[in-house]
This record gives sequence, C-alpha cells and structure tokens, in this order.
Amino acid sequence: MWRIMKGAVLRLIVGILLAGAMYAGGWHQIEVDVSGGAPSELSGFEPIFIEPGSVARFIVTDKALEELGSSGIEYEVTRYNLADYYSAKMSAEEGFGDYYTLSETAAIFDSLRQQYSNLISERIILPNDSLGDTTWDGNHVWAVKISDNVGADEAEPEVLYTGIHHAREPIGANICAEWARWLLDGYGDDPVATYLVDEREIWIVPVVNPDGYLYNELTNPGGGGMHRKNRRPTGGGNPGVDPNRNYPYMWGLDDEGSSPYIGDDTYRGPSPGSEPEIQSVMNLCKSREFVTALNFHSYSNLFLYPYGFKNEKCPDSIAYYRWGETATRESKYSVIAGFELYPTNGGSDDWMYDETEGKNRIFAVTPEVGDDFWEEWKIDEQVEENIPLLISTAKAAGKYPELEWIEWVDEDGDGNISADENVELIVGIRNMSVRDESGNIELNLESADSRLQLLTSTASIPSLQPQGSGNNSSNPLSMTVLTDTSDISLNLIVTAGEEEYIYHLILPLGSYRVLIADDFETVDSTKWDTDWLITTEEAHSGDGSLTDSPWSDSQDKSKWDSTKYVLRTREPLDLSEMSSCFLSFWTIYEMEKGWDWCVLDILSEGEARQTLRRFSGFNDSWHRVRFDLSRFCGIGEIELRLKLQTDYRVHEDGFYLDDLKLEAYEAKTFPGLYELVDTRPVFSVDPGVTKGYVNVKGPQGRRLSLELFDASGRRITETGCTTPFEWDLREVTPGLASGVYFVNLVYDEGKTSTKIVLTD
Repeated sequence: MWRIMKGAVLRLIVGILLAGAMYAGGWHQIEVDVSGGAPSELSGFEPIFIEPGSVARFIVTDKALEELGSSGIEYEVTRYNLADYYSAKMSAEEGFGDYYTLSETAAIFDSLRQQYSNLISERIILPNDSLGDTTWDGNHVWAVKISDNVGADEAEPEVLYTGIHHAREPIGANICAEWARWLLDGYGDDPVATYLVDEREIWIVPVVNPDGYLYNELTNPGGGGMHRKNRRPTGGGNPGVDPNRNYPYMWGLDDEGSSPYIGDDTYRGPSPGSEPEIQSVMNLCKSREFVTALNFHSYSNLFLYPYGFKNEKCPDSIAYYRWGETATRESKYSVIAGFELYPTNGGSDDWMYDETEGKNRIFAVTPEVGDDFWEEWKIDEQVEENIPLLISTAKAAGKYPELEWIEWVDEDGDGNISADENVELIVGIRNMSVRDESGNIELNLESADSRLQLLTSTASIPSLQPQGSGNNSSNPLSMTVLTDTSDISLNLIVTAGEEEYIYHLILPLGSYRVLIADDFETVDSTKWDTDWLITTEEAHSGDGSLTDSPWSDSQDKSKWDSTKYVLRTREPLDLSEMSSCFLSFWTIYEMEKGWDWCVLDILSEGEARQTLRRFSGFNDSWHRVRFDLSRFCGIGEIELRLKLQTDYRVHEDGFYLDDLKLEAYEAKTFPGLYELVDTRPVFSVDPGVTKGYVNVKGPQGRRLSLELFDASGRRITETGCTTPFEWDLREVTPGLASGVYFVNLVYDEGKTSTKIVLTD
C-alpha cells in the first residue's frame, strides 16, 4: 500500500500565527470563451485548462469575480466555493485524509532514515539568502539524499525531485515520499531500484512551500484548502508570492505569464528570486550537479517541458519528447512544451534548463498530476502511474541502455524455430540519457544449455544519441537449436561504458502461428470491425493503407462513440495456449499534438482494458512499431483496438496503418520473453604497465580492493581504492622487478584477475 495509517489525533500547530490576515473569501472555477483570445484581465489568474481558440477554465477569488463582472467579461461559474467542494469529498475532518501533511511527510522520511541509515540521509535544511534557513513563517525547506554511499559525494549522475511549489497541490508530497520508499524497500531485491540507488545520487525536496501548505492545514484541516502561494506578508487579501513565478530566469518578462499585482494567484513577487523557498531550491541546484529534475504539480495529466516563457521549443525538445513519450505510457500524460498549455515566466523548468550561470543545465520537467487539486480517492493510482516516470528520470540522468524489443529470425523464414535450425537474434536498444551519447554498445549472448550452440555470441550497436534508438540488424547474434523439446533460456549482456545490464531471455520454441497478417490493400471484414477505409494516398508497401479519414483531414470525434472511429479485431483472439505473442505494424500520422490521439489498447480476459501506446503529433515517415504481448499469453482471449480521438477545433491528416502482423508461439511453457535480472559494474586493468603505474578503470566513485601477485601466485601487496585509480607499484613495493604479474580486483559483485606485464 502506498498509504500510511493515520491516527485520529488532533494536531496542534505550534509557533507563531501565520503572518497576514486569513483570506476570508473563497475560490471558484470559471469558464471563459477564448475563441477571440484570452482577455488581458485574466492574466493574473491560474488557468487550469485551455483549449486554444475555444474555452479556458480559471481559478478566481470572490474579489476577482466582482472585478470581472464590472469589466463586462462574460464567464460561467462551473464550481462555486472550491474549498467546500473539495472538503466534502475528503475522508476525514483533519489531517488531510490520506494526503500527507507537512509533519507526516517529515515523519515518513525520518522513519525511512531509521530503517535505511546507510542509504538515505537525515533531513537537510536548505539555507536561503533572505532569512537564513527559515521561511517567512519560521519553517524550513528541507531535502534528503538517497544513494548507496549516502555520506559520500560520489561522481555519479544526480537527480532532483520536488513537490508542492503550490500549496493546494498536495499529491507532490505523497509521490516524493512513496518514491523514496520504493527505492529503499526495493534495494537489493529489485534490480532497477538497486541500480538507481547504486549508480545515482537522488535528492528529494517533498515540500517546497511549507508555509502555504501549513496555512491550508490551518484553514481546512480536513483538506481542500485553496491557498496557492507562499505566505510573504504583502498586505490585503490573498497574501503571498507564487513560488513558480519567482525564479529569476525571464522573471517578469510580461504580465501574461505572471502577474505584478499582489492579490493575484500568479503574483511573481517584488524581485527575481526574492522568496526564501525559491532561494533554497536554487542554492541546492547550484551546490549540486543535477542532470534531470521533476517538479510535481497538479493538475491536467501533462508532461510539460521547456519553454514556458516563449512560444518556442528548447534545443533539446526531441530528446525531451522521446523521454516523455516513453515515460508516460503508464500515466497517459500529454507530452507538450509549457507554452503550449499557457505562457509562464519565472518558472522552475525554464530556470533549471536555460540558466547556466553558477550551475549546469538541468533537464527539468513539470508533471501535472491528475484531474483535480484534491483527489484523495486517486492517491494510490496517481503514485503508481508515476513510478515509471520517476524511474525514467533517474535513468535519463546518465547512460542507460534500455532493451526495448527483441526479434527472433529463423533460417527458413516460416517462423517455426525447430531442431537443427539456425536462428538470428536482433535487439532494439534505446539510450535513455537525455544528455549523453551512449558510446558503442556491446552485446554478449551466453547460454549453458546443451541444446543450443552459439554461433555469433557478440555484436555491437554504434553510439546512440540522447534518447536515440538502434539495433544490431546489420550484425545479428546467431545460434543453432540442437533439440526443440522446450523453450531455451539465455542471458544477454548489454555493456555501455562501465556498466553491464544482464537480461534473461527466452528462445520460444514450438509451433509458430500468424494470428493476423494484413497489408491493407483491402479491408478484410472477417478480421476487422471498423469504419476506417483504404486509401492510396500513402502506403508502406503495395498501393494502399488503412486510415481514419481518406482524402480528407480527421473529423470531430470529441463526443466519442465506442462504435465509431475505431479499428478493432472482429473476433476474440485466443492466447490461452500461446507462450509468446508479438504485434507489429507500420504507421505515419499527423494529429494536433496533445489534443488529438490515436490510442492502441488491448482488452484481455478478466482484466480492464489497457493502453499499449498513444500516438499524437506529427510523424511523416513510415516507421515500424513493435509490442510484446507475451504477458497476455496463457490467460485467455484478447481484443485489439485502435481508436481515434479528436476535438472539434484543429483537424490534421490523421492516422495511417499498414503491414500489420500479430504472431505467436504455441506454448511449451509460459515464460516472460525478457527481463532485466541484474546490473553490475565493469572494471578493467590496462595489461601494459609502464614505469610501474597500473591504471584501473571503472564507474566513477566505486570502491574496490586491489591485490598484486607474482607469476608463482605469491601475494606481494594489496590496497583499497576508488575508481578511476592509478596504482604506483614501485612506490608501494620499491625494487619490484620487471616481468609478469597478476592484479586481482575485488568488489561487491565479484572478482576479476588480469595479467599485466611490468616494464621499465
């Protein structure tokens, strides 16, 4: 469970009364027609939803409603008194229900520190430049660090996670706390959690705005408080500064992306970086070398990347988009630049990414979680759906070769892998880093199974660009199957830089089945239930392809009907006797990015429908997509469906589909096709030793022991070191003669021995 048990204990808020008078009014949600552009009078309010050229929704105060009424702007109040609206949905009268209060968040991290003191630091108070180490109300912004050598400053990629810049967005604290718990509880058992703790320095600031968060607890102890800003005493109603408009980069660029008026929810503050909370975050960024960052907000189900201050994508937008598309397949968030939602200036992501004076460039993202500010009944779901994003952000900080797909190619091409047949293995790898090229990637295939003879056990993939993909189709791995009595296990070792990633593979044997193969020269009504049509406008092969809107742009499908705008398998497909199953097809598409989607999903027996992928944006060159459906094998029947969802505004060309194949192997066993089982460092010793210096290479900052033996096996000396390391043998063993020696490297994951030749 993601939640912790809460006692019904009345909490006393100790300390000085929050500065400034409590805002006695309420917040409301309004909807405004913006078909002619957003009125300038709305620039100081937070837009929570915008459909360009159509409507926008804003959060406004009582006073703002009066001002809008007198200005003549037409609006509709869609929710009155939001605090009461949200409070009525909460499960308790105090303690924020299952959202973590500030004190509960601190208690969780303190408890994790007691359990895992070697992996997580104590809470570290972050100093600021205005008030020392406190906020306006005397609270602290604090952080924790998670790493395998938590007390050491190792040369490992660094990652930052923050929550609650805005006080009415409580999900950030829960996600940050449960992310820490996932890493620590999984360490030593889960290979991904173990790798990330070992090979990253992970920093978490769960509550950036403690004053505002405590204020909401004081005014609405059961949850639902709508104060957004910090608690800078500004006088009048709705005091405070919007922390996410106070970062110095492009601060106050205009009055559309932030407000100069102290009563507005997007008030940017009296000067750039004026707020102690923001100074604390900036000082942390300047003192560390963060590569990636997630700044959690709510809501709108979005993955927002720079820029927010101008209608232009950042130079790394391609890497950002690929990262987002991979990381949000579970959460189904839209991946867009911040400005595509609405303009902002003085925001965290633009400062972290574009400001490089005094710090390095940080690839920062804002996940806008959920469908509302306070959704207590969705906490577990929202934490769960963001775990892949949290993981991918840590991976993206450094080199990480992700195995995306594998393909077995049998010699005679009939798909049946049988005895005495040669088989090739092609693997697809993605470089998960958003900053670094992967370097050459080496592949090594191992198997101790006597039923298999490896022919080509090594291959390589040229260096991949950040978030780029590649495969070994030009130099496939190969083997001969000697007997085909049951599926065969192998290990694929993927080496990038100084790390090895070990994947367990299954070579599927048995009867090969093509469940569907369609070149879409015609619509086969025995296979498909669809209102899509054949077109000759575009084709990957032959003359035709299938599309939602031949010879025209996609139509309005905003009021989606499950019987329309859909391609689905006409009859259920039985996978109950299959051990592995793969779907592939070729596609091009043009859709309004972030608003129009083509969704591929699957309905399996006894389970809810699951999304496999969402397509949006523009891709005008035919490319093949692959999906491993083996996890649905051995269960029962499935239904595949492609559905197009568009709004009634901008219409593009739509989605094209060609050369689809669904293939499977009849079961001998029910294995997973591949899974990561381990990671380990790669250490090496240069075999040639000149002037007595031994060069030891390996991942930055890893501890290991060195032992030197002569040719007869006699131990001469030993030492400890941190990689990379240069060992001067003649300094520690004066008079050491030239000749053959052996250097043993001893580390947590094992031991290696290297023959060296010592020369003058």
